[in-house]
Amino acid sequence: MAIVVQWDNPERNVIRWDFEPEWTWEELADTARVSSAMIASADGDVDVILHAVDTQPPSERISRYQRSALSYTPSNIRMLVLVAGRQMAAAQVVAPFFEQLEIAETLDHARGMLMMQPA
Repeated sequence: MAIVVQWDNPERNVIRWDFEPEWTWEELADTARVSSAMIASADGDVDVILHAVDTQPPSERISRYQRSALSYTPSNIRMLVLVAGRQMAAAQVVAPFFEQLEIAETLDHARGMLMMQPA
């Protein structure tokens, strides 16, 4: 899998997506579905880190079916942080899908941003 989704902390209130340099829209849609199920199993709010440094969006167009997997945003997502490094290509891919998107340069910066949010 070119996008790995996992809990980022033992409390299971932060999910992290780790993107490999190359991935497909289908892998993104599958990751969104897995992530949604994980978030639905959480007792409270969940933050999401999209760790997409050194990755590029696929060259082909996203299908309606794949886009539909990204259109559902669980109501208990508190904050979404994209770790894009110095490249903004990843931000252009995911920004249209998520209103609450914040952008960080590093994974540590993203985690720091989440810690500063009110509970």
